[in-house]
Amino acid sequence: MSTTPDAVVLGHGPVGATIAAHLLDQGRTVRVVTRSGSGPEGAERVRADVLDHDAVARAIGDAPAVHMAFHAPYDARTWSRMLPTMEAGVLAHTARTGAAVATAESLYAFDPAASPFTAASPLRPPSRKGAVRRTLLAARDVSGARVTSVVAGDFVGPRVLMSHAGERMMLPLLRGGTFRPVGDVDLPHAFTHVPDLAAAMVAATQSVRGDGEGGHRVVLAPHAGSITMRDLVARVAAAAGVTAPRLAPMSQRLLSAVGLVTPSVREIAEVTYQFTQAFEIDVDAATADARTLGLTATPWSTAIAETVAWWQARTAVAA
Repeated sequence: MSTTPDAVVLGHGPVGATIAAHLLDQGRTVRVVTRSGSGPEGAERVRADVLDHDAVARAIGDAPAVHMAFHAPYDARTWSRMLPTMEAGVLAHTARTGAAVATAESLYAFDPAASPFTAASPLRPPSRKGAVRRTLLAARDVSGARVTSVVAGDFVGPRVLMSHAGERMMLPLLRGGTFRPVGDVDLPHAFTHVPDLAAAMVAATQSVRGDGEGGHRVVLAPHAGSITMRDLVARVAAAAGVTAPRLAPMSQRLLSAVGLVTPSVREIAEVTYQFTQAFEIDVDAATADARTLGLTATPWSTAIAETVAWWQARTAVAA
C-alpha cells in the first residue's frame, strides 16, 4: 500500500462511491477498501474483507479518517451474524489509532411512534433488522472509537439501486411500466439524498476534536423535508419528461402472503410499518445538526434533477 491516505472508505456501494467522489473532489487522497478491489479512478484500491479484522486493520493503517460504507445482504439473520463483526474490527482498530470514524445509520432502530425523529429519539425497534441496528449503536457507544453515526431516511439519488426509490421506482417510471410501492403512497416519508449523507459523513470526520478522546455521537443527515411516494413519483416523472407510471401499492396482507415463499419480500413485509404511518425526520433538528457540520440540505428540485440525470445516463448506456 502507498503512504497513509487522508481518508479510507470501506465499501464502494452508493454511499461509499459517493463519499470517495466527494473526497477526491476536495483534493484528498483516498483509499477504497472492498473485497473485490474495486473503486474509482484517482483512489488507491485495496482488496480486503471487513470480516477479517487483521486485514481491515492493515488496510486502514494510520489513516486519520475512516468511513464505514459497507453492508450485509438483505435478510435480518445475515445482518445479525455479519454486521456486528464487521464493525467490531474497524472500531477496535480506530480506537487504538484515534482515527475519526463516520458511518451511515438508518431509522430502523427508532420507535415508530416517535416520528418525526431527532437524533435523540428513543430506540425501540419493532423489527429484527431494527434490533440489529440498535445493537450496532450500543456497540459504538462503548467502543472507545471517535465515531459519528449519521442517521438517514430511505435513500434516493444517483447510484441508488436497492431502495424504495431505486430500481423498483425508476425503471418502471422511465420505461412506462407499473410501479408497485409499499404501503400508503399518500403518507409523508423520510428520504435522504445520498450526496447529502456522504457530505455529512465526510464533514463528521473532519469536525471531531483532535485530542484523541473517544466518544460516539449521533446526528441527522441534512434533510430537505418529507415527501409522499405519490408526490415523489410525480416530480421525478416531470423532471424526466415522461408520464407518471401507474401506481399499484402492495398491501401488508399481499406482502405477507408472498413473503411465505419469497424471502426478500418477507424482509420487506417486516418493515412495512414505515409506510403505513407518517414516518418522518424532524426538519428543524436535521437543519440544526447539518449546521454544526457546515452543511445545508440539497433542495428537492436539485436532488430530483440529479437523480433523473444519473438514471437517464445509466439506462442510455444499458440500451
